[in-house]
Amino acid sequence: MKQYWSNTLEKLLHNSYFNYFVHPDKIVNIVYAISLFIFGYLIAKRVGIIAERAFSKRFSRHQIMLIRRSVFYAIFTIFAVTSLQHLGFKLSVLLGAAGVFTVAISFASQTAASNLISGIFLLFEHPFKVGDTVEVKGITGVVDSIDLLSTKLKTPDNKLVRIPNEAMIKSEITNLSYFTTRRLDIIVAVAYDCNIPQVKSMLLDIADQCEQVLKEPLPAVTINNFANSAVELKFMVWVSTTELSATRNVLQEMIKHQFDNAGIETPVPQYMVQRV
Repeated sequence: MKQYWSNTLEKLLHNSYFNYFVHPDKIVNIVYAISLFIFGYLIAKRVGIIAERAFSKRFSRHQIMLIRRSVFYAIFTIFAVTSLQHLGFKLSVLLGAAGVFTVAISFASQTAASNLISGIFLLFEHPFKVGDTVEVKGITGVVDSIDLLSTKLKTPDNKLVRIPNEAMIKSEITNLSYFTTRRLDIIVAVAYDCNIPQVKSMLLDIADQCEQVLKEPLPAVTINNFANSAVELKFMVWVSTTELSATRNVLQEMIKHQFDNAGIETPVPQYMVQRV
């Protein structure tokens, strides 16, 4: 047994790989490379935080996140490559390996790459931000997050919808929260024998009484359509975007109450059935 371990130790001492790493110069290079790697990580993280603070007032939260990560990976990559060079790796070999790896990844994950690029475009084009209410591909919801690969929407019935960023870029997006004010349209149907000017005046009075309705632009009432059993009026008022749904409910209740008091009824659709 003693002879076995003696022979094993002798082989180890004469092994070229072992001598490569235990050589004093190589040990210094290894320690230096590890120190450079750790130092680069700390520096990259610190510079990323500084960049985040510097751009905090100019960009959105997700744009700042992208800037911070880009700065971190750029600086950390420089330190990592430098540390590998001190271990004896050639830069040309590293770049060649990185190129082959990039090509392989691009073929294996074209969809992910497309979503990533689309996410970067969304972050810098800034068509919407977190908290905005948007409509895309027939889905309406509040933007919960804008990630590099997908955008997540929270629907009014509290569902989370994940939409790939590539689909977001290719689709028509309606930002319902982009402006601070929006026009609220309510269709009011009245009978043909009603006094239309009187109904218009009542609707404008209701708009004046409602606290949520803005004074400018002025409310308006127009004839929208002559239906089979009713004249459809379009009642248009301007409200704060955040109070749109609540104001719609308030106005509809006020219209119903005042129409009942004035004896104005909403006609019931009538259908003619012919016997053959």
